Amino acid sequence: MKKVLFAAFLTVCATGAFAQINKGQWLVGGTVGFNSQKFGDGDENKVSMLNISPNGGYFFMDKLAAGLRLDFTSTKVKSEDDAYSDFAVAPFVRYYFLPTTEKVNLFLDGSYGFGSAGQEDKTNQSYFAFVAGPAVFLSPSVALELGIGYKSYKYKDIDDRDNRFGVNVGFQVHLGGKK
Repeated sequence: MKKVLFAAFLTVCATGAFAQINKGQWLVGGTVGFNSQKFGDGDENKVSMLNISPNGGYFFMDKLAAGLRLDFTSTKVKSEDDAYSDFAVAPFVRYYFLPTTEKVNLFLDGSYGFGSAGQEDKTNQSYFAFVAGPAVFLSPSVALELGIGYKSYKYKDIDDRDNRFGVNVGFQVHLGGKK
């Protein structure tokens, strides 16, 4: 039993020695995020949002990936009975700052999304977003990510922008390419 545990320990240590963020590799994964807002005074103006964003991308050069993200958001206003949903498609660019051999790396992800939002009467929306944080490589091909982000929404026929700060957690799987 001790030999099996020791072998497992060595395997985890050895596989964590490098990360797959090199040119020619694929990135597949996603995040789950939470935002909260409050407008004016009173509890009836509290808004909570849950966001799920699967993505896929390709490393065009070492540490730089670009791809496409689907963005699903469910919004609940405390004073209303029903929640409503948003959907967007967002091209993204992601850069990892530390050497590719690091087990923990820092990333910055920028995206521009467009889609629809609302309850019965859907409206067009667009947004730009930035997320930054650490990516902890649990193995050479799987990373756990923690992010702090900012999104700025623009809705059709509304002059003001809707700005949101939030946190998210996600997994990314790195496939193919050189090791």
